[in-house]
Amino acid sequence: MQISYRFIYQFIVVTLLSLVVTTALAQNEDAINTFTPYSFYGLGDLSKPGTAYNFGMGGIGAGVRTSRQINFVNPAALSVQDSLSFMIDFGMESLNYYSTYNSSFDDKQHKAASNSTNIHHVVLSFPLFRRVVIGVGLFPYSNVGYNIQSTELRPDIIANTGNIYYNYVGEGGISQIALSMGARIGKHLSLGAQGQYYFGTIDRYTIVRFTTNSSFSDLVAGASLKAGNFGGSLGAQYEFPLKNNMFLTLGATYQFSTKIGKRLVDFALSETAGTIDTVRLNETTQDGMAVPQTISFGLSVGKHNVWMAGLDYVYQDWRGTSYSQQSQKDFHFFQVTPSHLLRAGVEWTPRRYDFRSYLSRCTYRMGLTYERTYMSFDDYQIK
Repeated sequence: MQISYRFIYQFIVVTLLSLVVTTALAQNEDAINTFTPYSFYGLGDLSKPGTAYNFGMGGIGAGVRTSRQINFVNPAALSVQDSLSFMIDFGMESLNYYSTYNSSFDDKQHKAASNSTNIHHVVLSFPLFRRVVIGVGLFPYSNVGYNIQSTELRPDIIANTGNIYYNYVGEGGISQIALSMGARIGKHLSLGAQGQYYFGTIDRYTIVRFTTNSSFSDLVAGASLKAGNFGGSLGAQYEFPLKNNMFLTLGATYQFSTKIGKRLVDFALSETAGTIDTVRLNETTQDGMAVPQTISFGLSVGKHNVWMAGLDYVYQDWRGTSYSQQSQKDFHFFQVTPSHLLRAGVEWTPRRYDFRSYLSRCTYRMGLTYERTYMSFDDYQIK
């Protein structure tokens, strides 16, 4: 079977749009897209995959098939798309953070808040053959964003150096551009494959300023992690037709563990009376920066054009990475641990083809997510 000129034109448009968006995000890779002290560690705050369609149901997608939405969580799900359709999905994300904590230094309660808004994803899909669909997507993988400020309170140090101001800053993140392909094998089985390219920069640094004693030099020290490497994943789905227009779909995905570290720039600068000197500048290959092996299983059951309910389980094995050794802190020992994620969601459309009532044609979704994250402090796993 030959590919028509229309499909070739669509492929060119998809590729050009993806490159434009990739360049735009790459230029903004140092933006603060999260605000949490947990991003001090590891790869930071991990972004959940998928689009607003998946988020509306808790993030499920491994066992979900629909011809009306782009499901990028499982590449096999792309194969259900109509052979004459071209689809695009663009999403923004706005996050509002608010936190309180009790300081052990001054016995006071402190508050912090921040808002962030940014592009979350751009996804396009189009048929290549009658049973094969191609998808191109751009997603965030992780975000780092924190700004911790404190002053020296120990009298013996202040007596020798004067007042000292500390500022711990982290920004940036890792993004991924993915090329997916889903194909129908027979009537009910679909297989898929996805290739990812991870890129981005994570900057973490500390500023020490001596605010009352000019005889000491201010210090800026930190590290810049550069990511850049390819990864891959596989997916499969099988749909069981049931009576009364019902269905049951089972799905699974497997993502290979991939080292994404490109280089690490470790630096320290001193500033005295406006003069900046380089104290340390080392550039090495960052072998410990990696995306873990990930396995997901999902199922969905429902009635076509009426309702659907689904459940996903996701397991990530972080033990092959070395973030634990890279991210020790003075007060608590941080280490990575296998993460477990459970998602559940449901959608309902009262009467899809009721042209007299707009609200009856709308689809209503809700979902829940429970996660035991990959972060552990003093053997306590964050939930």
